[in-house]
Amino acid sequence: MKTIATLILCFSMSFVFSQDYIDFQKNITRAEVAILDSNYTEAATIYYDLFQKNDFVFLGNCVSACQTALVLNNDTLAFYFAERAVKHGLKMNQIESEKILKLLMAKPQWVTFSSKYDSLRTIYTKSVNWELRNKINELHDRDQLWRDRHEIQWWNILWKPIIKKIWYNELEKIVEIELLPLIKQYGYPGEKLIGIDEKYMHHKFREEHFNSFMIRLILIHYYSKNRSLDDTFLIEEIKKGNLHAKQFGDFHDFRASYCSEDSNAFNELYAQWFCNLKFSKTEVEEINKRRAEIGLGTHEQRLREQKNFIEYRKQRNNNKPFVEITY
Repeated sequence: MKTIATLILCFSMSFVFSQDYIDFQKNITRAEVAILDSNYTEAATIYYDLFQKNDFVFLGNCVSACQTALVLNNDTLAFYFAERAVKHGLKMNQIESEKILKLLMAKPQWVTFSSKYDSLRTIYTKSVNWELRNKINELHDRDQLWRDRHEIQWWNILWKPIIKKIWYNELEKIVEIELLPLIKQYGYPGEKLIGIDEKYMHHKFREEHFNSFMIRLILIHYYSKNRSLDDTFLIEEIKKGNLHAKQFGDFHDFRASYCSEDSNAFNELYAQWFCNLKFSKTEVEEINKRRAEIGLGTHEQRLREQKNFIEYRKQRNNNKPFVEITY
Protein backbone atom coordinates (compact mmCIF):
# COMPACT_ATOMS: atom_id res chain seq x y z
CA MET A 1 0.00 0.00 0.00
CA LYS A 2 2.87 2.36 0.81
CA THR A 3 4.32 1.72 -2.63
CA ILE A 4 1.05 2.63 -4.36
CA ALA A 5 0.67 5.77 -2.25
CA THR A 6 4.24 6.76 -3.04
CA LEU A 7 3.66 6.25 -6.77
CA ILE A 8 0.51 8.38 -6.66
CA LEU A 9 2.33 11.12 -4.76
CA CYS A 10 5.24 11.08 -7.21
CA PHE A 11 2.85 11.21 -10.17
CA SER A 12 0.96 14.13 -8.62
CA MET A 13 4.17 16.02 -7.94
CA SER A 14 5.36 15.36 -11.50
CA PHE A 15 2.05 16.56 -12.95
CA VAL A 16 2.06 19.75 -10.89
CA PHE A 17 5.64 20.43 -11.94
CA SER A 18 4.82 19.92 -15.62
CA GLN A 19 1.95 22.38 -15.32
CA ASP A 20 4.04 25.13 -13.68
CA TYR A 21 3.92 27.82 -16.35
CA ILE A 22 6.90 29.70 -14.98
CA ASP A 23 8.92 26.59 -15.80
CA PHE A 24 7.04 26.50 -19.12
CA GLN A 25 8.00 30.11 -19.84
CA LYS A 26 11.65 29.41 -19.03
CA ASN A 27 11.66 26.78 -21.78
CA ILE A 28 9.77 29.07 -24.16
CA THR A 29 12.52 31.61 -23.51
CA ARG A 30 15.09 28.99 -24.55
CA ALA A 31 13.18 28.43 -27.80
CA GLU A 32 12.93 32.17 -28.46
CA VAL A 33 16.65 32.67 -27.89
CA ALA A 34 17.26 29.85 -30.38
CA ILE A 35 15.05 31.70 -32.90
CA LEU A 36 17.00 34.91 -32.33
CA ASP A 37 20.18 32.91 -33.03
CA SER A 38 18.55 31.41 -36.19
CA ASN A 39 18.87 27.95 -34.60
CA TYR A 40 15.46 26.83 -35.80
CA THR A 41 16.07 23.10 -35.29
CA GLU A 42 16.73 23.62 -31.58
CA ALA A 43 13.71 25.93 -31.28
CA ALA A 44 11.37 23.45 -32.97
CA THR A 45 12.61 20.64 -30.73
CA ILE A 46 12.00 22.68 -27.58
CA TYR A 47 8.51 23.66 -28.74
CA TYR A 48 7.60 20.07 -29.59
CA ASP A 49 8.77 18.74 -26.22
CA LEU A 50 6.85 21.45 -24.37
CA PHE A 51 3.66 20.98 -26.36
CA GLN A 52 3.76 17.25 -25.68
CA LYS A 53 3.88 17.89 -21.93
CA ASN A 54 1.24 20.65 -21.64
CA ASP A 55 -2.45 20.55 -22.50
CA PHE A 56 -2.64 24.34 -22.74
CA VAL A 57 -0.10 26.40 -24.67
CA PHE A 58 -0.31 30.04 -25.72
CA LEU A 59 -1.36 30.68 -29.29
CA GLY A 60 1.58 32.99 -29.96
CA ASN A 61 3.94 30.14 -29.08
CA CYS A 62 2.05 27.84 -31.47
CA VAL A 63 2.41 30.35 -34.29
CA SER A 64 6.15 30.83 -33.70
CA ALA A 65 6.60 27.06 -33.52
CA CYS A 66 4.72 26.50 -36.78
CA GLN A 67 6.70 29.22 -38.55
CA THR A 68 9.91 27.62 -37.29
CA ALA A 69 8.94 24.21 -38.69
CA LEU A 70 7.97 25.77 -42.02
CA VAL A 71 11.32 27.51 -42.32
CA LEU A 72 12.92 24.10 -41.69
CA ASN A 73 10.65 22.50 -44.33
CA ASN A 74 9.55 19.98 -41.70
CA ASP A 75 5.98 19.51 -42.92
CA THR A 76 5.01 16.87 -40.35
CA LEU A 77 6.04 19.12 -37.47
CA ALA A 78 4.51 22.19 -39.11
CA PHE A 79 1.07 20.57 -39.29
CA TYR A 80 1.38 19.27 -35.73
CA PHE A 81 1.97 22.84 -34.56
CA ALA A 82 -0.80 24.12 -36.85
CA GLU A 83 -3.31 21.71 -35.32
CA ARG A 84 -2.30 22.79 -31.82
CA ALA A 85 -2.66 26.41 -32.93
CA VAL A 86 -6.24 25.89 -34.15
CA LYS A 87 -7.10 24.15 -30.87
CA HIS A 88 -5.94 27.31 -29.12
CA GLY A 89 -7.70 29.85 -31.31
CA LEU A 90 -5.97 30.22 -34.68
CA LYS A 91 -8.51 30.90 -37.44
CA MET A 92 -8.42 29.75 -41.05
CA ASN A 93 -8.31 33.32 -42.41
CA GLN A 94 -5.16 33.94 -40.35
CA ILE A 95 -3.47 30.93 -41.93
CA GLU A 96 -4.52 32.07 -45.39
CA SER A 97 -3.22 35.62 -44.92
CA GLU A 98 -0.12 35.33 -42.71
CA LYS A 99 3.05 35.34 -44.81
CA ILE A 100 4.69 32.18 -43.43
CA LEU A 101 1.65 30.22 -42.28
CA LYS A 102 0.03 30.33 -45.70
CA LEU A 103 2.87 28.12 -46.96
CA LEU A 104 0.88 25.31 -45.34
CA MET A 105 -1.66 25.59 -48.14
CA ALA A 106 0.86 24.36 -50.72
CA LYS A 107 1.73 21.21 -48.76
CA PRO A 108 0.31 17.73 -49.53
CA GLN A 109 -1.05 17.50 -45.95
CA TRP A 110 -3.20 20.58 -46.44
CA VAL A 111 -6.27 18.67 -47.66
CA THR A 112 -6.30 16.48 -44.56
CA PHE A 113 -5.65 19.43 -42.28
CA SER A 114 -8.39 21.59 -43.79
CA SER A 115 -10.89 18.71 -43.49
CA LYS A 116 -10.11 18.55 -39.75
CA TYR A 117 -10.27 22.32 -39.20
CA ASP A 118 -13.91 22.54 -38.06
CA SER A 119 -13.51 19.81 -35.46
CA LEU A 120 -10.28 21.42 -34.19
CA ARG A 121 -12.02 24.79 -34.03
CA THR A 122 -14.84 23.23 -32.00
CA ILE A 123 -12.32 22.03 -29.41
CA TYR A 124 -11.23 25.65 -29.03
CA THR A 125 -14.71 27.18 -28.81
CA LYS A 126 -15.75 24.64 -26.18
CA SER A 127 -12.71 25.53 -24.07
CA VAL A 128 -13.70 29.21 -23.81
CA ASN A 129 -15.73 30.53 -20.89
CA TRP A 130 -18.04 32.66 -23.04
CA GLU A 131 -19.88 34.24 -20.13
CA LEU A 132 -16.58 35.51 -18.75
CA ARG A 133 -15.43 36.40 -22.28
CA ASN A 134 -18.44 38.65 -22.81
CA LYS A 135 -17.94 40.33 -19.43
CA ILE A 136 -14.30 41.12 -20.26
CA ASN A 137 -15.38 42.52 -23.65
CA GLU A 138 -17.76 44.82 -21.78
CA LEU A 139 -15.04 46.03 -19.36
CA HIS A 140 -12.70 46.64 -22.30
CA ASP A 141 -15.39 48.63 -24.13
CA ARG A 142 -15.91 50.89 -21.12
CA ASP A 143 -12.20 51.55 -20.78
CA GLN A 144 -11.86 52.28 -24.50
CA LEU A 145 -14.84 54.64 -24.47
CA TRP A 146 -13.13 56.99 -22.01
CA ARG A 147 -9.69 56.39 -23.47
CA ASP A 148 -10.90 57.63 -26.86
CA ARG A 149 -12.65 60.64 -25.38
CA HIS A 150 -9.40 61.58 -23.67
CA GLU A 151 -6.85 60.64 -26.32
CA ILE A 152 -8.32 61.08 -29.80
CA GLN A 153 -11.32 63.41 -29.62
CA TRP A 154 -9.41 66.64 -30.17
CA TRP A 155 -12.49 68.82 -29.73
CA ASN A 156 -12.51 67.79 -26.06
CA ILE A 157 -9.17 69.50 -25.42
CA LEU A 158 -10.57 71.98 -22.90
CA TRP A 159 -12.29 69.18 -21.03
CA LYS A 160 -9.38 66.73 -21.06
CA PRO A 161 -8.45 67.14 -17.37
CA ILE A 162 -12.04 66.43 -16.35
CA ILE A 163 -12.37 63.55 -18.82
CA LYS A 164 -9.11 62.05 -17.54
CA LYS A 165 -10.38 62.17 -13.97
CA ILE A 166 -13.64 60.47 -15.00
CA TRP A 167 -11.69 57.85 -16.97
CA TYR A 168 -9.38 57.06 -14.05
CA ASN A 169 -12.35 56.85 -11.67
CA GLU A 170 -14.03 54.47 -14.11
CA LEU A 171 -10.85 52.38 -14.24
CA GLU A 172 -10.89 52.16 -10.46
CA LYS A 173 -14.42 50.71 -10.62
CA ILE A 174 -13.54 48.39 -13.49
CA VAL A 175 -10.45 46.93 -11.80
CA GLU A 176 -11.15 47.08 -8.07
CA ILE A 177 -14.90 46.47 -7.97
CA GLU A 178 -15.46 44.23 -11.01
CA LEU A 179 -12.22 42.65 -12.24
CA LEU A 180 -10.70 41.57 -8.92
CA PRO A 181 -13.76 39.50 -7.88
CA LEU A 182 -13.71 37.84 -11.31
CA ILE A 183 -10.04 36.93 -10.86
CA LYS A 184 -10.79 35.58 -7.40
CA GLN A 185 -13.65 33.45 -8.76
CA TYR A 186 -12.22 32.25 -12.08
CA GLY A 187 -8.55 33.20 -12.23
CA TYR A 188 -6.94 35.87 -14.40
CA PRO A 189 -9.02 36.13 -17.61
CA GLY A 190 -6.31 35.58 -20.20
CA GLU A 191 -6.47 33.37 -23.27
CA LYS A 192 -6.50 30.11 -21.26
CA LEU A 193 -9.90 31.08 -19.84
CA ILE A 194 -11.48 33.43 -22.37
CA GLY A 195 -9.69 32.60 -25.60
CA ILE A 196 -8.27 34.98 -28.20
CA ASP A 197 -9.41 38.56 -28.82
CA GLU A 198 -11.08 38.37 -32.22
CA LYS A 199 -11.62 41.13 -34.76
CA TYR A 200 -15.41 41.21 -34.33
CA MET A 201 -15.12 41.91 -30.60
CA HIS A 202 -14.29 45.62 -30.94
CA HIS A 203 -14.75 48.15 -33.74
CA LYS A 204 -11.13 49.36 -33.47
CA PHE A 205 -9.62 45.94 -34.17
CA ARG A 206 -8.26 45.97 -37.73
CA GLU A 207 -7.00 42.39 -37.79
CA GLU A 208 -7.26 39.06 -36.02
CA HIS A 209 -4.96 38.53 -33.07
CA PHE A 210 -2.71 35.81 -31.72
CA ASN A 211 -3.46 36.54 -28.06
CA SER A 212 -5.85 38.01 -25.51
CA PHE A 213 -4.76 41.45 -24.37
CA MET A 214 -7.89 43.27 -23.18
CA ILE A 215 -7.16 42.97 -19.46
CA ARG A 216 -3.49 43.75 -19.99
CA LEU A 217 -4.54 46.98 -21.72
CA ILE A 218 -7.00 47.86 -18.95
CA LEU A 219 -4.29 47.36 -16.33
CA ILE A 220 -1.78 49.42 -18.32
CA HIS A 221 -4.31 52.27 -18.27
CA TYR A 222 -5.19 51.64 -14.62
CA TYR A 223 -1.52 51.77 -13.53
CA SER A 224 -0.85 54.94 -15.54
CA LYS A 225 -1.67 56.64 -12.26
CA ASN A 226 -0.28 56.05 -8.79
CA ARG A 227 -2.35 53.15 -7.43
CA SER A 228 -2.09 51.32 -4.12
CA LEU A 229 -3.24 47.98 -5.52
CA ASP A 230 -0.48 45.39 -5.20
CA ASP A 231 -0.39 43.02 -8.18
CA THR A 232 2.07 40.47 -6.78
CA PHE A 233 -0.80 38.03 -6.15
CA LEU A 234 -0.89 37.62 -9.93
CA ILE A 235 2.37 35.65 -9.81
CA GLU A 236 0.20 32.66 -8.89
CA GLU A 237 -1.86 33.29 -12.03
CA ILE A 238 1.34 33.12 -14.08
CA LYS A 239 2.13 29.74 -12.49
CA LYS A 240 -1.33 28.46 -13.48
CA GLY A 241 -0.96 29.57 -17.09
CA ASN A 242 -3.83 32.05 -16.78
CA LEU A 243 -1.57 35.09 -17.17
CA HIS A 244 1.25 35.32 -19.70
CA ALA A 245 4.49 36.29 -17.93
CA LYS A 246 5.30 38.90 -20.59
CA GLN A 247 1.92 40.56 -20.18
CA PHE A 248 2.50 40.76 -16.43
CA GLY A 249 5.79 42.48 -17.19
CA ASP A 250 3.96 44.94 -19.46
CA PHE A 251 1.51 46.33 -16.94
CA HIS A 252 3.81 45.91 -13.94
CA ASP A 253 6.22 48.31 -15.66
CA PHE A 254 3.47 50.93 -15.55
CA ARG A 255 2.80 50.19 -11.88
CA ALA A 256 6.49 50.56 -11.05
CA SER A 257 6.76 53.79 -13.06
CA TYR A 258 3.72 55.55 -11.61
CA CYS A 259 3.71 54.33 -8.00
CA SER A 260 4.83 56.54 -5.12
CA GLU A 261 8.51 56.62 -4.16
CA ASP A 262 7.82 55.02 -0.78
CA SER A 263 6.12 52.03 -2.42
CA ASN A 264 7.84 48.65 -2.58
CA ALA A 265 7.14 48.65 -6.32
CA PHE A 266 9.00 51.90 -6.98
CA ASN A 267 11.34 51.28 -9.92
CA GLU A 268 10.70 47.51 -9.82
CA LEU A 269 10.64 47.39 -13.59
CA TYR A 270 10.67 44.21 -15.64
CA ALA A 271 11.77 46.28 -18.66
CA GLN A 272 9.23 44.42 -20.77
CA TRP A 273 7.22 47.46 -21.93
CA PHE A 274 9.76 50.15 -21.00
CA CYS A 275 12.64 48.13 -22.41
CA ASN A 276 14.60 50.96 -24.07
CA LEU A 277 15.23 53.05 -20.98
CA LYS A 278 18.82 53.61 -19.86
CA PHE A 279 19.73 51.39 -16.92
CA SER A 280 22.89 51.10 -14.85
CA LYS A 281 24.70 47.77 -14.59
CA THR A 282 23.24 47.23 -11.11
CA GLU A 283 19.73 48.03 -12.33
CA VAL A 284 20.07 45.58 -15.22
CA GLU A 285 21.18 42.87 -12.80
CA GLU A 286 18.10 43.54 -10.63
CA ILE A 287 15.83 43.57 -13.69
CA ASN A 288 17.29 40.29 -14.91
CA LYS A 289 16.71 38.69 -11.50
CA ARG A 290 13.04 39.75 -11.51
CA ARG A 291 12.58 38.60 -15.08
CA ALA A 292 14.15 35.20 -14.37
CA GLU A 293 11.78 34.67 -11.41
CA ILE A 294 8.80 34.60 -13.81
CA GLY A 295 10.58 32.74 -16.60
CA LEU A 296 11.57 35.64 -18.85
CA GLY A 297 14.93 36.08 -20.55
CA THR A 298 17.41 38.82 -19.82
CA HIS A 299 17.06 42.50 -20.60
CA GLU A 300 19.46 42.01 -23.50
CA GLN A 301 17.25 39.25 -24.88
CA ARG A 302 14.21 41.52 -24.57
CA LEU A 303 15.97 44.15 -26.70
CA ARG A 304 16.80 41.47 -29.29
CA GLU A 305 13.16 40.36 -29.24
CA GLN A 306 12.04 43.92 -29.93
CA LYS A 307 14.36 44.03 -32.93
CA ASN A 308 12.80 40.75 -34.09
CA PHE A 309 9.37 42.41 -33.95
CA ILE A 310 10.56 45.39 -36.00
CA GLU A 311 12.32 43.15 -38.53
CA TYR A 312 9.26 40.93 -38.91
CA ARG A 313 7.18 43.95 -39.88
CA LYS A 314 9.79 44.91 -42.47
CA GLN A 315 9.79 41.41 -43.96
CA ARG A 316 6.02 41.22 -44.43
CA ASN A 317 6.18 42.35 -48.04
CA ASN A 318 9.08 40.26 -49.32
CA ASN A 319 9.74 36.55 -49.72
CA LYS A 320 12.37 36.15 -47.04
CA PRO A 321 11.33 33.49 -44.48
CA PHE A 322 11.16 34.99 -41.02
CA VAL A 323 9.95 33.67 -37.67
CA GLU A 324 8.11 36.11 -35.41
CA ILE A 325 8.32 35.94 -31.64
CA THR A 326 4.84 36.91 -30.54
CA TYR A 327 2.78 37.02 -27.37
